[in-house]
Amino acid sequence: MRLTALALPEVPHIPGRNVRPEAGLFFDIAQAAPETTDPARWRDNRAWLYGVDLYAGGFFWETHEVWEPVWMGARPNSPERTLVQGLIHLANACLKLEMSRLNAARRLTALAAGCLGDARSAGPTGLMGVDMPPLLADLDRFATLLRNASGADGPVGARPVLRLAGAVEEGP
Repeated sequence: MRLTALALPEVPHIPGRNVRPEAGLFFDIAQAAPETTDPARWRDNRAWLYGVDLYAGGFFWETHEVWEPVWMGARPNSPERTLVQGLIHLANACLKLEMSRLNAARRLTALAAGCLGDARSAGPTGLMGVDMPPLLADLDRFATLLRNASGADGPVGARPVLRLAGAVEEGP
């Protein structure tokens, strides 16, 4: 189920495979992100929620574009900033898999694991609604799959699932 009723792009952007979008709803949502990311008001942060929808839909480049202002608006050295940074690394790891860049995906997955492990200190579900235990378990499984992958194409279909506890689903 979707967290927002916002439309997803027609196709995901994959650098080197298709033309970089210059406009789109995800750019508008990113520009409208709150100047300050308040972790207590995550349910009101459309950029945060839309990023979750984009990630779930396999729009990894777009996810990064939408989450970057969320990350930039978070307090320096805060758990929420570390969380969003880790999730951006994860989305980029998935994008690198789509681009057949397995080593880059492995490196970004390790960075994501470090950030998300640090962010877990804020509590299992208390940070931006993220249900941390299953995310970290999925991430560990994903990292193992990447380590054992032999070709350029890794298991992008086995990417970690991002669940938000207490989120209200709006879309189909």
